[in-house]
Order: sequence, then C-alpha cells, then structure tokens
Amino acid sequence: MDQWFICDAGHVHWGALGGAGLLLRYVPPDGGQPRFFLQQRATSVDEGGSWGIPGGAIRAGESPEAAARREMEEEVGTVPRYRKTSVYPQPCGGGWTFYIVFADVDEMFPGYSVHETDATGWFTRTELESLPLHPGIRTFFQETDVGGSAPR
Repeated sequence: MDQWFICDAGHVHWGALGGAGLLLRYVPPDGGQPRFFLQQRATSVDEGGSWGIPGGAIRAGESPEAAARREMEEEVGTVPRYRKTSVYPQPCGGGWTFYIVFADVDEMFPGYSVHETDATGWFTRTELESLPLHPGIRTFFQETDVGGSAPR
C-alpha cells in the first residue's frame, strides 16, 4: 500500500507491504566497464538529491519485480527490455524489506526526468564513488561485487 509505515524497529518507510526498485546494468560487448542506470531523486522526496534506483511501495498483489517495473515507468518514463538476474532483499531489521531487482540490458537507453526524478544517468562503479548515493544503493554496492570494486 502507498502509505508511510513504521516497522517494529521504529523506522519510517514508504509502503506498508515493502518496497522495490529496478537496478539495470549494461555490460559493453567490447569488455568495457559495466554501467548502471541511476536516477537523482527529486528534492521533494525522501533522501532527495541522492542518486539511487527508481523504486517505491509494493502494492497488494504485486511481486517485487512488478512493483519495481511500475515504479520505473512512473519515475523515469521508460522500461526497456531487460533480463532479471537476481533479487536482493534489504531487510531493515524491523519486519520491512526493500527488494532490489537486478537486471541486465542490451543497450543503454536515455532516461527521462519524470515523477520524483531530477536527473538520470549511466555510471561505472568508479564514477559512483563521486556521487551522493542513496544509503540503500550504497549498501548494495558495498555488499555485492557487480561490476568491480565497491564505492566507499
């Protein structure tokens, strides 16, 4: 449900049923560095100004992937053809979970600044180091080895 939710640990989250977002990776066929599609969150939303992935509340009857797809369409207006490789749950420790749906695309596409988005871009792991990342996506990159070394 699209509403604020306070979990058992006292954290405030958007989405009573959890949240989900879509992290897309482009791996160049020539062996170049993988690039990740990120959005800069609008200043009017939680963690505004940070770079993260399009995402939001899971609605009743939605899978994390369906929610992530819907949120991407709402926030950047484009959902390219992709191949889901995995889903990474990020539990908060209080009974609420955000799911990162990780997928590969065959080409980089232009993202648009639609609802809740100030900018979009494609970034290598090295380039991510200079961005103010959303805490959840920073944790994801620190805990996984997708596309090289983790930003600090």
